[in-house]
Amino acid sequence: MKRLLAIMLALTMLCSLTVLAVAEDHAPVTIEFLCWGAAETTTAPAFNAMIEGFEAKYPWITVEVTESNYDAVNTSLLNRAANDDSPDVAQVSNQWVAALCELDAVKPLEELFDEEKIADFYTGSMEGTIIDGKHYSAAWIMQPFGLYCNMDLLAAAGYNHVPTTWAEYIQMARDVAKLGTNAEGNTVYGICLGTQVLANAGYGVLPYIWAHGADFYAEDGSIGFYSEGTVAAYKELQDLVKEGVIATGLQVVNNRSLFGNGQAAFHIDAPSQVVNFSAVNLQVTNIPETSTITSDHHLIVSANTEHPEECALLVDYLTGPEGMEIYTQHNSVICARYSVEALPYFQNLEGTTAVFYKMAGSAKSLPVQSANFVPAMEAIAEGIQRLTIGLEDADTVVKDTAATLTKLYSK
Repeated sequence: MKRLLAIMLALTMLCSLTVLAVAEDHAPVTIEFLCWGAAETTTAPAFNAMIEGFEAKYPWITVEVTESNYDAVNTSLLNRAANDDSPDVAQVSNQWVAALCELDAVKPLEELFDEEKIADFYTGSMEGTIIDGKHYSAAWIMQPFGLYCNMDLLAAAGYNHVPTTWAEYIQMARDVAKLGTNAEGNTVYGICLGTQVLANAGYGVLPYIWAHGADFYAEDGSIGFYSEGTVAAYKELQDLVKEGVIATGLQVVNNRSLFGNGQAAFHIDAPSQVVNFSAVNLQVTNIPETSTITSDHHLIVSANTEHPEECALLVDYLTGPEGMEIYTQHNSVICARYSVEALPYFQNLEGTTAVFYKMAGSAKSLPVQSANFVPAMEAIAEGIQRLTIGLEDADTVVKDTAATLTKLYSK
């Protein structure tokens, strides 16, 4: 036993000397990390632990964490970029990256990582922030949207399974709506769909467009919104409204309440909403025969940082196996790198988390390559309102929306 203790003490001393030697080879560096995760009660312990782990591995680097609430981070980044005072590294929504790129405030990953490391990130989560052929953010936490299914309503309509084809999804929604009311006597619907003029109502319709073989962009990168597929999707949605399968005039929070109250068969939403639907006998599955959307947390590095190598080390650590192993000890999260999949946490997922994780590899990024993304989604939402509330001609609505999008993206 004494010999074993002596060996362990010697190894500890050797590791300490190695760390000191590594630290002595580098000048001390301090980098600022702006994030909302460290400010939130549920994620702060994980963030603190990850930073501690990083600083232990790279003892010459000190990470100064600037905490901020989610809503203030984007405004802070834009203001600081305009004043040439950007933080070295920042946690962002992928929807914010294009606007920061227009201010030349973000360093492309090609200047930080080699091709092999960039290829380690999930393609679907990265494609939204590829601008002019370069990657401007590193995907960190994915949020693929799944199809929430109310199994009690489906059973009442004669089904004991989730839909496996698009045609079955639409038919099951119609059959549930025909029930009229649920056990509590409340009106039931087949599908939840945002129809107020908000950005999330715009991108909420994208899976319906994709299911009909259409897309936001054409192959040449231009706006490809006006197509037979988009018109077919809009006609289908309008028919469902006319049949009472979809409730109109609602936004995402209303639809969440509708599904949570047991009044809708299907609702597309993020993994974070599972806890809010505890009263529903639900099952989560992928949206059949189409891709789902993913709106993710990314990390960016300032174009003007004086310490790009250290920033690259932080981004790699937080998104890679070491950081994610610490993160998953505190929170349920979905990774965005292939190398992280080997962690025991991701090998042993169960329940709805396992379902969402499986979706992550094939989810499509929102089309966020332009700072015009939000007004573009609002333009689509305005068209959906015309389609579902005004019951205007589908072809006309799609053509008008496409014209608005083309004008927006020509600026």
